[in-house]
Amino acid sequence: MPICADIRPASADDAVAIAELMRASVSETVRRITILGSPHLARFVADQIASAQGDVYRVSVLGPHVVGVCVWRLTHQRVQLNHLYLAPDVRGQGLGPKLILEGLRRHQATSDRRLSVEVFFDNPQARTWYRSWGMRREQHLKWVQIPLPLLQSLENVRCVITGLSEANERHSRYGFSQLSLSTPIARYAIGRLGDGLFRTTSFSILQDPAALQGLARIGSQRHLLCVGSVTHAALARMESATVVAESERLVTSNAAAINSLEFSVSDQRPLRRQTSVRH
Repeated sequence: MPICADIRPASADDAVAIAELMRASVSETVRRITILGSPHLARFVADQIASAQGDVYRVSVLGPHVVGVCVWRLTHQRVQLNHLYLAPDVRGQGLGPKLILEGLRRHQATSDRRLSVEVFFDNPQARTWYRSWGMRREQHLKWVQIPLPLLQSLENVRCVITGLSEANERHSRYGFSQLSLSTPIARYAIGRLGDGLFRTTSFSILQDPAALQGLARIGSQRHLLCVGSVTHAALARMESATVVAESERLVTSNAAAINSLEFSVSDQRPLRRQTSVRH
């Protein structure tokens, strides 16, 4: 039996409920290797919503309760579904398709863009569901954890770290942050998650001793989490490495997604919807 719920823009007052729903909907592994494990996640969500910039948050509510959240990011090429989470007692009742449809319809003027979503392998039901309405794999990703090398003499280490002061402030507020690390070989965007992990999307950093020493200098107790395609993971030097997760990026056209989802909910009672929309 489909439920009758409201879909509306999220407010900063929804942040605690949104954060709780996000954390409860993913595995302990995913919480550990993403920002969803931060104890300050609600603060980050509230600040994002209040800024009215970047990701767009939509919630589904039953009375005073947030029972679903959908988070979108619009880029030049993509309409990216960053998060979709539902409370356990409303799953399987048509709310997920309606949340996505509501978001896609707001972006119909950009229908030439493709819809993308990333889903972890430890959530087979979600993978099957996304594929059931036409999404196909664009990329298979591996999440590989590697201990940093022992800290050596810094005399010959040519490495520049920028943005550390701002990153420390952000880390104090949110429990995660990002900085930039440069060597004669390359420049890397480096994320920090809690007290335990650095994260980067470049496996080539494993071939850059100066970069690894730079990371050890600012966080020798941390491990490095490299996220990238299975091809790049296979080419990298993987000594002492552990594959901690796998995910896939799925894509389809906006038009195809809308057609498929409209068909799937055509016999269901429509959600009540407020008219205010944040772009």
